[in-house]
Amino acid sequence: MRYLLSAVLLLAAWVAGANPAFEGTASQYNLQKTDQEKEAEAVVDALIAAYNRQDIRKFIALYDENVEFYIYPQTLMFKGKKQLIKRYGLMFEKMHCLNATSIKRITNGNIVIDHETSEICSEKADVVDKRSEFVTSYQIEDGKITKVVFFR
Repeated sequence: MRYLLSAVLLLAAWVAGANPAFEGTASQYNLQKTDQEKEAEAVVDALIAAYNRQDIRKFIALYDENVEFYIYPQTLMFKGKKQLIKRYGLMFEKMHCLNATSIKRITNGNIVIDHETSEICSEKADVVDKRSEFVTSYQIEDGKITKVVFFR
């Protein structure tokens, strides 16, 4: 029994030594972001800020003219800024508060995937009457959002 336990511990030590996930360098590598990733995140951060301020002009300005919105996997909801303004303009106008927060983010190149929460006040500015949690993927090209995918 003692030999079996020693063999298991030796095998575990070998696996840990052979796996870069157990090395300190693996986590340091993952923390380094490229300039493209930083720029993509800055666009999404600006989008969330404009949404929370209900600033439709700044919100719309962050999107490409031919932006496409999908529900996962590939169900097209709408395309283009005109449709975007129709959908979001009315919401920005009617709601008393909008508050979105990114609670977890994955960025790879020009793709930003956010796990987000959203609160909406439809009757009074200080009374949140709807809370949502969802995952959204943003594709950014030349500083503009070109594709959005909602995972529901």
